[in-house]
Amino acid sequence: MNSIAYHISRPVRQALVSDCAAVAETAAIALARCDERLAHVEPVLAEGARQRGHAFEAQALIALAGGLCPLEDLVLHDAGMDVRSPTHEITRAAAILNERRRLARREPDEILSQRALRQRLGIEGSEQPEQRDRRETTAVPPKKLAAPWDRIGPEDDDEHQADEDDLDQEDEPDLADPAIAEIDALLARTRQTLDAWNDFSSDEGRKNLTLRDPGYDAAGRLEAWLAILEEGRGLPASLAAALALDAWLVLEPSERAGELGFAFAATVLRQRGLAQAHLPVVGVGLRRGKFRWSPHQAVSVRIAGLLGALTEAAVFGLGELDRLSLARELMLRRCEGRRGNSKLAELVDLFAVSPLVTVQLAAARLAVSPQAVEAMLKELGGSLPRELTGRKRYRAWGIV
Repeated sequence: MNSIAYHISRPVRQALVSDCAAVAETAAIALARCDERLAHVEPVLAEGARQRGHAFEAQALIALAGGLCPLEDLVLHDAGMDVRSPTHEITRAAAILNERRRLARREPDEILSQRALRQRLGIEGSEQPEQRDRRETTAVPPKKLAAPWDRIGPEDDDEHQADEDDLDQEDEPDLADPAIAEIDALLARTRQTLDAWNDFSSDEGRKNLTLRDPGYDAAGRLEAWLAILEEGRGLPASLAAALALDAWLVLEPSERAGELGFAFAATVLRQRGLAQAHLPVVGVGLRRGKFRWSPHQAVSVRIAGLLGALTEAAVFGLGELDRLSLARELMLRRCEGRRGNSKLAELVDLFAVSPLVTVQLAAARLAVSPQAVEAMLKELGGSLPRELTGRKRYRAWGIV
């Protein structure tokens, strides 16, 4: 089995508490300060900061994985206004963005429950480790499933046999080439492997094709991570979140969605009361800081670095809230002396809440004509947010 162990002994746990106490306290104070400000600021600014935090976190996680994800392209793709064809990184970032929005709407206890985690990671069943080991010991080798190219109807047998005879006669000279024989052997091994991993015998099986490693043991890795999550209940909230993230990065319970660990660590902070008003941007903090996580580092070094990333995430959240508040204040100055039925103030709030605003979106939200929106955009003058598309038509603006 392709499993990785992650165990925190009692002496190591005591050393972590003593060595990382100061860093954990600093992170907890910064997170609590950011969350408290978001809880008491104007709802328009709080919602705008949350939405921008989701976008910045998605961009940061792609960057940490070595990819390039321009924020403007991500925002435009999320709004369905792509300027160019979306890259693989943009698509992944959009998936992370939607995942964080979904997690932010749910309760932390529901997200971190074993059933919900198994369902999210696509792990079937809930058997215990002893049952799984017993099943694997007495397991019968999987039956080879019929592939589409192996299923030929009776009416096609004669024609298929004639075609095979012709192909055999044509390919006889090529079989003497060692390179061709090696390629054929590789294709045969690949076909056998795919047949063992996938079910080609039914429409449902062909619809759910996968290339996952059957020996990855995602269930065992998830159980090990849940054990670390349970051990963290007796630790301070920030230290428990850092330990959960470190264990996730080492164990990798998800073979395809490794970025979920950052969202789950932020959910631990929500569950423990340090971030009740927002979902912390842990990936942004890790990218902004000088620490670079590596499994070859000592546990105390990794945990201390992740705690520093939590502090950086809180500092970034406060700075983003200040920037958004300043931009809204500058735009609201243009609303002074307006008539009571003016929609300009509502347009300013729309800029604060939405990462991206188009003429059509503003017209629908404010119940005015597109021409009225164009006139209000001109009235904002120099305080108008940056135009993101670079086009003369179908333009979009946003505070990014």
